[in-house]
Formats: sequence, structure tokens, C-alpha cells
Amino acid sequence: MVSEQITNIKDFMNKLLIGTDFDIFHVTDIHITTFNTFHIDGHIMKDFYDKEEYESLGCPVISKWSDLKPLCYQIIKGHNTPLNFKIIFKMPDSIVIDIIDKNQLDIPYESITGFFLNIKYDNSSLSYVTGTSLNIFDPGREAEHAFDKFISDFINTHFG
Repeated sequence: MVSEQITNIKDFMNKLLIGTDFDIFHVTDIHITTFNTFHIDGHIMKDFYDKEEYESLGCPVISKWSDLKPLCYQIIKGHNTPLNFKIIFKMPDSIVIDIIDKNQLDIPYESITGFFLNIKYDNSSLSYVTGTSLNIFDPGREAEHAFDKFISDFINTHFG
């Protein structure tokens, strides 16, 4: 787990809400407090779609940030900053597999239930925290360390 403060809030928020830097990430949960508190559960309700439409979308389980970003932008934009928000990103399968391969992890893909990036804004402070969820014991925490490095590289590349 890595927890870091984000110092250039304006640049980060611009890339988060307007840019494409986070678009491939999936979103499990969003809480935004402005004049009301808004909660978005990123899990897809497949019954909303007919079978053909759902299949044409690729049978997603969790929404992509690119699909929820415009709604979040509409909630957050304005002359007042939000009181707080929290966004929980879950890495898509392609990133999980890439991390396993690049780090030569001896952990089966099916054993990783999620790599998560939590973005939190509260009281004029912006930070992120990484998290891993495995259904096996990883005594050396190799998966956690590999994901932490991936996020550190991602942040440094996009915001360094």
C-alpha cells in the first residue's frame, strides 16, 4: 500500500476530469459532496440493457472512468470546490495481466481479485492510496509491490 499527497491539485483535477489519463481505469465507487452528496456505484446493472445491447458493449461488469467522467465533471464543476470526494478505481484485466507479466509474478491471474487506486479530496487536500486484493496468501507481497510501482510510475509519468 502506498499513500501519497498530490501537491499540484489543479493539474491533477484537470487531467482527472477533462483529460484522458484515467479513462481506461474501471470505477467501483464514487462519492462526491457539493451542495448534495452524490453516490455512484460503478457496477453495471446488466438488466438495464437488452441482451444484444449488453453483449455489444462487451458484457462489462464495472463502468469505465471514461463513461462516468462527464457526469462527475458536471457535479464538480462550478465556482465552489467540492467539500470532498472519493473515487475508487479498479484496474482493468489488461493492466493486471501486464503487471503480472512485466514483474514475472508467480501468482495466477485468477488469484488477484483487484488492484485499486483510491483518490480522495477532503479539506483542500488531495491524496491517493493503493490497495490490492488477493484470494491467496502472498508472503512476500510481490503483487502489492508490483502494483505500487505501477501506480508510482503512472503518477510520475502523468503528473511528475
